[in-house]
Amino acid sequence: MIKPCLWILKASVLLFSSSLVCSQGTWGQAPAVSATTPELYFWIDHSKQLFSLGEPVVIVLQLYSRSEQPILVSRLWGDEFVSFKLIGPDGNEVPWVGETRAGSKGYSASDFTVLGQYKEIDANRTISLKDGAGFAFDKPGQYSLTAEFSMGPPEDFAPFAGQTKPAMGSFHSTKLSFCIEACTLEPLPIRGNAPRSALDAVRVFYTNITRYQQLGIPNGRARKALWPLMSKRLTQELDSLGECDADYYRRFGEILRANTYKPATPWLEAGLFTGPNDSATPRKFSILDSRSIGDSRVDVHLRFPEPEYCCSQPTPSYFTEGIVTVILKNGWWVIDDYVAMYENDELRRLSAGYAECKGGRWVGETSY
Repeated sequence: MIKPCLWILKASVLLFSSSLVCSQGTWGQAPAVSATTPELYFWIDHSKQLFSLGEPVVIVLQLYSRSEQPILVSRLWGDEFVSFKLIGPDGNEVPWVGETRAGSKGYSASDFTVLGQYKEIDANRTISLKDGAGFAFDKPGQYSLTAEFSMGPPEDFAPFAGQTKPAMGSFHSTKLSFCIEACTLEPLPIRGNAPRSALDAVRVFYTNITRYQQLGIPNGRARKALWPLMSKRLTQELDSLGECDADYYRRFGEILRANTYKPATPWLEAGLFTGPNDSATPRKFSILDSRSIGDSRVDVHLRFPEPEYCCSQPTPSYFTEGIVTVILKNGWWVIDDYVAMYENDELRRLSAGYAECKGGRWVGETSY
């Protein structure tokens, strides 16, 4: 994993998350490539992952070239050349309001730039309603977005191309997810007045998370401290995951030890309640916000700050974020779910489990 560059902040603004990482691509995204111009890649990325109702929804568009020959591309400033497909919380496509492209217009040289090999260009784009065009984000919940970049016939841009070649073909992004108001699992009323006892339950739980700083599945003293604070459903899920982990090492442990292979379990270096890699073992946490979802659930927005150092000098704060879900069971608030806002573009929840495990047994592939 690439650490933040000097003086560059990687902000995961939870329900709001931003991603500025030293020209690093988004985790899990293999760039979609045109058949005619395989050297050009197109991504969409978050400006953040949680937006309030009525707040402008802004994403980041990015083009990256690996072509030895310079490529003429749009600067991605306007409505031209990029179209979007949005799926709403109900699973249905959300229609774009207004024109998706400006249509025929007189272009100027300032509308384009030339990408050399290993160069990139990016631009922020507001996709919510603005000046009569955009998506109407009027329902809370999780949205999924894909985008397509296409400049059309290259002869239309010959006056600006010179010795370069215009980008040819269509380029499709992978899916990007974000939330409006809250990452609800089902349509429920949302309120801002979370019970104090629910927030107290989160504080106690994460005090133990930062105290034990354990990777992967909690065990030993961490397990003893955390299990009473979680829902029965979640403890059963983690127990099954522990059985799967044990099954994996029974089957492959001898091979791992003999060849010094790294285990392939995806939770090995993860913080199940914080996030992967650098966010797995936070030293402290803070509560940024909370939302009551229905009468017996609260989603709490957390931040995990970590100091960074470069060249023996402190750099601006580096932090990751996530949302923990607490539910009311038998008069007690208990931890029931978590979604990381770091290296998690589809906002996959802890409750989704792992495809590599089934019934407490490892069913994932292995290269051993």
